[in-house]
Amino acid sequence: MTITKTAIIRTHVIAIFILVTVDNLHAQWADYGLWSGAGISQDVFENFSYEVETQARWDYDFSRLGSAFTDVGISQDLSPFAPDFKVSASLRLGMSRADNFMWEPIRRLSGSARWKTDVSENVSVSCRLRYQSSFKDEGFANAVRLRGALHCQVSKKLKATVSTEVFTRQKDLGWYYSDFRARVVLSAKTSKRRWASFGYQVEQQKNTADPWTEHRLICTYDIELKRWKGKK
Repeated sequence: MTITKTAIIRTHVIAIFILVTVDNLHAQWADYGLWSGAGISQDVFENFSYEVETQARWDYDFSRLGSAFTDVGISQDLSPFAPDFKVSASLRLGMSRADNFMWEPIRRLSGSARWKTDVSENVSVSCRLRYQSSFKDEGFANAVRLRGALHCQVSKKLKATVSTEVFTRQKDLGWYYSDFRARVVLSAKTSKRRWASFGYQVEQQKNTADPWTEHRLICTYDIELKRWKGKK
């Protein structure tokens, strides 16, 4: 694929992203905040890895710590059997603010399947389907999320990701479209196997009488450890 064709594809994808985002954003009120975090990941065996990530999320116009948690996950690349596919599972534990401003525990299990393929030498697209279940005092809260993303390797030390995601949640005996999310992230390589990421995300409730829109700045730092070789 030529440079011109690649540029055209990028322009069209960005234009679609903007149009879809603007079309989906109609809310009664808005909030601004920051998602900060740090994580480590490591390949344990061939095509099998783990990751640990800790996040602190600020809301109410950056004035309140809304939640703090840790995600522990494992991933298996299915390339030998199903090219371009990866399955993952994760456990989230932490604390978050409830509507009454009191702290309540976060306990969430999730599983996902992701497909990713190259469009050109430096551009790829992916699609991820995730099912998650959170345990609350009133019972389990279940949701299904579908995410589409465009990944661009700008240079050896810079990569960019543009994505949109829709949420459906279970209510009574059915499911309903509950949230829409759009995100842009730039990741810069600070040293070998270390990345600093900065981005912007907008998310909005759907199918509710008083929808909100959340604007979030994103700041994370990730370390990729050397592959575990075990004891000789």
